[in-house]
Amino acid sequence: MISARWPHCELMRVDTREDFISAIEQEDLDLIISDYTMPNFNGLEALAIAREHRPDVPFMFVSGTIGEDAAIEALKNGATDYVLKHRLMRLIPAVDRALRETEAQMERDHAEEAMRQSEYKYRTLFEALGDGAFLIDQESGKVIDVNDAATSMIGSERAKILGRNQFNFLSLNDTSSDDRWIPRAELICSDGNRTLVEVHNTWLTLYGRTLILRLCHLPKKANGVPQPH
Repeated sequence: MISARWPHCELMRVDTREDFISAIEQEDLDLIISDYTMPNFNGLEALAIAREHRPDVPFMFVSGTIGEDAAIEALKNGATDYVLKHRLMRLIPAVDRALRETEAQMERDHAEEAMRQSEYKYRTLFEALGDGAFLIDQESGKVIDVNDAATSMIGSERAKILGRNQFNFLSLNDTSSDDRWIPRAELICSDGNRTLVEVHNTWLTLYGRTLILRLCHLPKKANGVPQPH
């Protein structure tokens, strides 16, 4: 039945624990079908081995002896599905569904991994900025991210900055916040002191939201020494 549905598939049969372990180490394995009770091997043991070594491969029972309680327990332990031998017409739809679900899960895993890598690259770049960086939601004015340089300049923990309005930490001295460069602004520190800073603004669009990246650095005198305020 499987060969008729997938003419180019390769089938491998094993009867012992050792042969099964050897077989599942093959990288191109797409599906495991097992009986529930066998003379030389146990289906539940095969399931446990498969979950340990190849959790990405769907595992199905095809059995004439598996009862409802045992089937439910097998599903809880990681089996993808089960088909009774007197209802083999369910086999191909069950295999087809298992393969589709596995492919969809792989696509989700790849997407999540790509997102994690993207977030890691963003965080690495964001922290590498030499200036104090504030990422602001333009509509609400709330701070949605800051780097370590900004928290050091303010003297506050990142968690106490996120979600608050930017003007709790930045005074733009009545200069339009739409300017790309604000030569005289004030950074409001956690102790109430204010530090004179220059602010460079960049507008970004992410997930349909307009964000402002404000980079704050201390202005320097001709001799390169920052100006206190």
